[in-house]
Amino acid sequence: MSAFTPRDLALHAVRLALDKGGEQVRLLEFPAGGMVFDYAVLATGRSDRQVHTIVDEIYHFCKRHQIPRMPVEGEAGWMLIDCIDVVVHAFDQERRDLYKIDKIWPAAKDVDYDKLLKKLPDPDKRAAKQA
Repeated sequence: MSAFTPRDLALHAVRLALDKGGEQVRLLEFPAGGMVFDYAVLATGRSDRQVHTIVDEIYHFCKRHQIPRMPVEGEAGWMLIDCIDVVVHAFDQERRDLYKIDKIWPAAKDVDYDKLLKKLPDPDKRAAKQA
């Protein structure tokens, strides 16, 4: 059982993607019972290396905090982390434009995460202060 709500986990994924230079970051919330997962995070990296960096950062955050997750899927240009209630897609610009995944979930609503991130405590910084 995770110490994070799906919403908080999704916000942490957004925060980490932004911290690693992710662009066009979107947080999508799905209607209750409409999908297998509650949130999707979409982020674009400027290169394959940056896409990998974004995914690695989020995956290791989940690992550190014992958040249930599936192995990372994908390859150059598009990678996915399935954290059960939250799915993270990291793309290069070419793949994001090609697959237009932003448009496949018309029932999803965009979450305006800017204010929410300011209130979100960073559990890694809190743990470092306690050590």
